[in-house]
Amino acid sequence: ADMNALFSPINQHPSEVVNAFPILFLSMVYHNIVPTIVTQLEGDRSKIIRAIIGGTSSVFVMLLVWNAVILGNVVGSNVEQINPVALLQSGEFGGPALGSLVTIFSELALVTSVIGFVYGLTDSLTDVAGIANEGPEYETYKPLVFAGVFLPPLALSIANPDIFFDALDYGGAFGVSTLFLVLPSIMAWKERYGEEQKPVITKPLVPLGKISLASMWKAAATLIFEQGADKIGLFDFIGNVIHT
Repeated sequence: ADMNALFSPINQHPSEVVNAFPILFLSMVYHNIVPTIVTQLEGDRSKIIRAIIGGTSSVFVMLLVWNAVILGNVVGSNVEQINPVALLQSGEFGGPALGSLVTIFSELALVTSVIGFVYGLTDSLTDVAGIANEGPEYETYKPLVFAGVFLPPLALSIANPDIFFDALDYGGAFGVSTLFLVLPSIMAWKERYGEEQKPVITKPLVPLGKISLASMWKAAATLIFEQGADKIGLFDFIGNVIHT
């Protein structure tokens, strides 16, 4: 990898950090399997914290290494409009060994992502439908549950094979931000500090109480507003008005 090109000020674009947030949110999303983790670890606070922090840290390190390999091999080249993964897999940069490692890593990333989402979505569907998570009832409805998990995304991908990139952008900016930042923090706030306060069965896992909860949904709301305004052209319109 060309580390000089990777860290060169010429290739640094701080102004694009905000636009990268949707991808960052989406790439690190594991919130949909947290209920599964809590259930499987039987609500053990220390085990849950270790699982979440350990899992997040290991994935974060892998993402940093992955991006460093991709950017370090591609940024230094004078090739435009390329697929960096396909370029590395070809062995043109880094040799055949790196190409094989990139292929293995890509497939493992896909498999682990599918496993995580299947666990989370099957739990969500059974909860919504009022189906037990195990036992004869679950076995009876198991084909329908898995059909509900796999068929909708399969139909969308067949209808629009290029939907993946738009889904990353819009899903990270609006879907993930709403589902996993805005709604959970508001739900926790209402549960803890609402008019009908209920006794807390377990201690909160996240410290700082109202500060952390408010920060979560306000940060997400700011991102949603910024991305929404950008996509409808509001910022460009304001810029044109200012410069005229």
